[in-house]
Amino acid sequence: MEAMSRQGSNKVESFCVSDPLNWGAVAETLKGSHLDEVKRMVAEYRKPVVRLGGETLTISQVAAIAGREADVSVELSEAAREGVKASSDWVMDSMNKGTDSYGVTTGFGATSHRRTKNGGALQKELIRFGESVGSCQMSQLRRVYYLSCFIMNLVNTAESTRRSRGALPRTFLNAGIFGNGTESCHTLPHSASRAAMLVRINTLLQGYSGIRFEILEAITKLLNNNITPCLPLRGTITASGDLVPLSYIAGLLTGRPNSKAVGPSGEVVNAEEAFKMAGIESGFFELQPKEGLALVNGTAVGSALASMVLFEANVLALLSEVLSAIFAEVMQGKPEFTDHLTHKLKHHPGQIEAAAIMEHILDGSSYVKEAKKLHEMDLLQKPKQDRYALRTSPQWLGPQIEVIRTSTKSIEREINSVNDNPLIDVSRNKALHGGNFQGTPIGVSMDNTRLAIAAIGKLMFAQFSELVNDFYNNGLPSNLSGGRNPSLDYGFKGAEIAMASYCSELQFLANPVTNHVQSAEQHNQDVNSLGLISSRKTAEAVDILKLMSSTYLVALCQAIDLRHLEENLKSTVKNTVSHLAKKTLTTGANGELHPSRFCEKDLIKVVDKEHVFAYIDDPCSATYPLMQKVRQVLVEHALNNGENEKNVGSSIFQKIAAFEEELKAVLPKEVENARTVLESGNPSIPNRIKECRSYPLYKFVREELGTELLTGEKLRSPGEEFDKVFIAMCEGKVIDPLLDCLSGWNGVPLPIC
Repeated sequence: MEAMSRQGSNKVESFCVSDPLNWGAVAETLKGSHLDEVKRMVAEYRKPVVRLGGETLTISQVAAIAGREADVSVELSEAAREGVKASSDWVMDSMNKGTDSYGVTTGFGATSHRRTKNGGALQKELIRFGESVGSCQMSQLRRVYYLSCFIMNLVNTAESTRRSRGALPRTFLNAGIFGNGTESCHTLPHSASRAAMLVRINTLLQGYSGIRFEILEAITKLLNNNITPCLPLRGTITASGDLVPLSYIAGLLTGRPNSKAVGPSGEVVNAEEAFKMAGIESGFFELQPKEGLALVNGTAVGSALASMVLFEANVLALLSEVLSAIFAEVMQGKPEFTDHLTHKLKHHPGQIEAAAIMEHILDGSSYVKEAKKLHEMDLLQKPKQDRYALRTSPQWLGPQIEVIRTSTKSIEREINSVNDNPLIDVSRNKALHGGNFQGTPIGVSMDNTRLAIAAIGKLMFAQFSELVNDFYNNGLPSNLSGGRNPSLDYGFKGAEIAMASYCSELQFLANPVTNHVQSAEQHNQDVNSLGLISSRKTAEAVDILKLMSSTYLVALCQAIDLRHLEENLKSTVKNTVSHLAKKTLTTGANGELHPSRFCEKDLIKVVDKEHVFAYIDDPCSATYPLMQKVRQVLVEHALNNGENEKNVGSSIFQKIAAFEEELKAVLPKEVENARTVLESGNPSIPNRIKECRSYPLYKFVREELGTELLTGEKLRSPGEEFDKVFIAMCEGKVIDPLLDCLSGWNGVPLPIC
């Protein structure tokens, strides 16, 4: 014990003297780009083993344990065993010496004035009583012992009677409500429960909690065999930790009759069956002094769910940057908005990186090159500057990425913290009574993250609204309708309504949770973090952002295909007009050159400037702009023909009717043929997206997920396509194509020239 004390003393001294305020360590974690950090997170998420030592756990490892289940296992650092044992032994030695310690010899929270010598029973009662465990600052360890025993002892009078006959203990923290599992299910998702188990093990491994290593090994076996205790969804304020949900993990370990777990095949099992399936041969644990507190008095559930949320939030933030770049491509935007100098002068790193990522996607983009030609051909065809949803997207997304990144680091510090009470400092031979169980970093980080997620969703909705509106989308059809008859094809109209719904709910969820604190536990827990509640609301927000991202990504792919269709149809119209102009307007009745031959060039200009989808469903309609402007060109040439108009043989007016009749006879057929050829997969002009850095996402949606251009002529609904992308996004399958879009980026903006 003395050797351990000296070793611990050296560790504590080094820990407290080097960077004593921790700002240096925090700054170090934010070095490098957000993209590189996401890449590291993804690589770590996919590793087959999570090795726990108490101080290096990451949110991606928590997310992996939560989501990958059988594909990843947990290993405990054997080096931690000695420190864990030392703190456990210290508690027992202290008890034997008669030391008075909170939660060991005292009651809990506002009732810590009570005393008991029955430390084991106190721990059992702790697990029963529900949400009321507090952590008053007491100077002696005996109160710790009796608090833990007390917690394990409180279920009801009947159970008390059974306990006196050798039956299982009560636990007053088991105060959660689960519902019937159908319409009123209030069970925490088992993925979050797994994550909480991992985080709690990590905290306890650090050797400040007074718990046996064997208990941590048992929880690890449960994880590795995919056996998950059922925890209540609600009932914690993450102040004296997540007492209520964590008490159900403790309840399973102690064999409480109301404890349930979910097995590897989804079957519900009791504690005895769970232990058997996990291969835990030691039998249920009789908790020693302080062990009940060690299990329940911490922030593991809130920080675990926050870790899961932030893993996805980081990926979605990166996705929003790439989607903004694709939006610029299909909207024929001007890439000037990504110029590095603009953003460097603003100084914010999130904005600078967002702009650089968009710049990389747009650099060399075939769409950008083609749009530049259009802008040079007609300076008045679109505004000098793009609207804010496009032009200021780096300025909008940058701060959100900074918030998400900062929250990520805050939660990573939390999941590597020691957050129960009291803390056992073996090196100084004392128990420290404090309040590390207060989950404020979780509540604040989650509130901030949720606000950032809502802002990303708002930008996405603004971009989507422009994309489907033919007043703003630079020639795409209204509602992104892809069919032949727009009167019977309303495309993404329903999707726009759904996006408005998603966005509204997301903005509501942006409201803070942490300003709704209620004083609890007889005013002992008079300020509390609401960390898990905020994490749950942020999980909802992430889910809604995935709905929006899925819908938006399909819409962008629709826009890409419509640009492809537009280019092929425009080429067909140009070729047809050119051919018929040569045939009809070049020569007169006797084969002589005719003045109308000079009309061809201006007719082609009309086709170039006119948006295809403004007329293509009935290209020769007199009420549509193509035929009106074609006639206008011919009339203007006729008016400038002067005296030649008096001669029937040289009159341009005389040619108008013949040209229009030819056009009406030929153009609709050529347009339909071009559309049919494209639909068969053999277009005359290939899809430009294949020449762009954004192609991997398009290819993923179209080829891997099997979505297609949506039209009113097909039975497939938009929602079916959105669902495919949403499910793939929930399964993490969008990550690789997303990173492929940026595989060539060296992390540096283009040089300022």
